[in-house]
Amino acid sequence: MAHKLVLVVRTDLDMGRGKIAAQVAHAAVAAVLAAQHGRDFRAWLLEGQPKVVLRAGSAGELSQIAADAQAAGLGAELIRDAGRTQLAPGTLTCCAIGPAENSRIDAITGGLALL
Repeated sequence: MAHKLVLVVRTDLDMGRGKIAAQVAHAAVAAVLAAQHGRDFRAWLLEGQPKVVLRAGSAGELSQIAADAQAAGLGAELIRDAGRTQLAPGTLTCCAIGPAENSRIDAITGGLALL
C-alpha cells in the first residue's frame, strides 16, 4: 500500500509563494511530529515521503476538510499564522492530513485541485 502526506492550502488569502512555503512547512512538521511513532509514518518514510499540495478556497472549507479527516481517523494538523508578516494573527492558512494510506486520504481530499 502506498502512503502520502497531503497539505491543503487556502487560496483566498493571496499569500506570496514564500509565505505558502513557510505555512506548508509548518503543517508538514506538525504532521510528522504527531505521527512519528505510527505504522503509517514508518511506511511513508520508507516510500520516500510522498507529499501532495492541494487547494481550499476558504477557512470554512479548510476546517471542514480537517474535521472530515479526523472523523475518518486520519491525523489532521491545522496551521494558524503567527501574524508577523502578511496575515493577521490566528489566520487559518493550511492543514496537513496524514501521512496515511493513499486511499484513506483520497476519500477526503480526492476532489480537491492541485495547488
